[in-house]
Amino acid sequence: MKNNRNLLFYMLGRFISYIGTGIQQVAIPLYILDITHSGIMMGIFSAVNFIPNVITLPFAGILGDRKNRKNIMVLADFGRGILVLALALLVAEKNLSIYMLFLLQAFISIMDGIFLASSTAILPELVCEDELMKATSLRGGSDAISMIIGPALGGIIYGLVGMKTVFCINGLSFIISAVCSMLIIYKNIDIEKGKITVKSFFTENGEVIGFIRKSRALMQLTIFFMVANLLVAPFADIVLPFVLKKCIGFGSQQYGYLISFFTLGILLGNIALGTYLNKFSTKTIIKRALIFEAGVFFIFAFSLYPASVRYFGGHGLKLFAILGIVTFLIGLSNSGINTPMNVNLQKMVPNEMRSRFFAILGVFCQGAIPLGAIIYGFVLDKFPYYYILLTIVLIFSLVTAVFMIKADPEAYEPGIPKNLEKA
Repeated sequence: MKNNRNLLFYMLGRFISYIGTGIQQVAIPLYILDITHSGIMMGIFSAVNFIPNVITLPFAGILGDRKNRKNIMVLADFGRGILVLALALLVAEKNLSIYMLFLLQAFISIMDGIFLASSTAILPELVCEDELMKATSLRGGSDAISMIIGPALGGIIYGLVGMKTVFCINGLSFIISAVCSMLIIYKNIDIEKGKITVKSFFTENGEVIGFIRKSRALMQLTIFFMVANLLVAPFADIVLPFVLKKCIGFGSQQYGYLISFFTLGILLGNIALGTYLNKFSTKTIIKRALIFEAGVFFIFAFSLYPASVRYFGGHGLKLFAILGIVTFLIGLSNSGINTPMNVNLQKMVPNEMRSRFFAILGVFCQGAIPLGAIIYGFVLDKFPYYYILLTIVLIFSLVTAVFMIKADPEAYEPGIPKNLEKA
């Protein structure tokens, strides 16, 4: 992968734009709270940021498979950059209303979906197949670093210089990302299939769903990702802060540190995958990571059980240190699951439908998150938290066990015939 200028510009643009996005994601809820003093408005903004993206993904997938993916990335980045800089101008002139913010954010969210479908699908075209694991782990590590740097800077920049500067930084990060994408040498030509109509929309996305249904391995991986997102993603956003703050007594700062430990685990896990673990089969990595993560989740649940909390002296340094180690290990094992599985999906899906596939997968996975959030929000008010934690861990362990027992060999090693698959 030496001297791969395409991968370099791809990673550089992604890294810079993700830092800008991370800065804005932390600052903008604070800004909305300052100007509206309303939690409801923060919730509405979250929906405005999420729903247009999910709705756009199936269309974005078709676009990514029909048109030049590099050009789509460039146009989406320039579009997002211009809109965010427009927000900076409105703030500077004191003309930004909450409704204008929601409207422009809805368009930004749409372009996020268009960018994501092409950006995800283009990676296998920039590297050789035997370098895909290293490239994917590099992307995961880079994303993790940006997730540490961006949010850490967001609160500081907003507090010191205000929202105008935040918007300026994020807008410029998108422009720089677009320039980096322009420097990628990419020769894929547009595939003309006529206009995108309602009929072609359903037909072309139906082809992908049919392709998934015909492949047992793809079905299993898709269902596993959906269930994992249903259980784990809302757990980090809703259950964890609720338990740590309301039930145990930790503060917001400690919760932020634990999320940082989790992200650090993802970062180091991807570094290991890219440097050392690429010598192992993806089957070995995935199976060991699944078992390890299930075991660490049990430790996490029992660490927060009331008897354990009392034993460690409540919300003190001892318990926090244990939770820090555990969340780091969860992030570490998470990278050992997500990165190899993502590589397998890239290999299993033909290039001509890769954008549509990852768009459909995004709809299923992201759509599971609000459902999980609603379920968790309901049960947290009805049952003791430690029963909920244990139930989540048991369900996740059961899902993991079923996947490991029933998984088609291709889910672990794409392209290996079943009769040659080694235990």
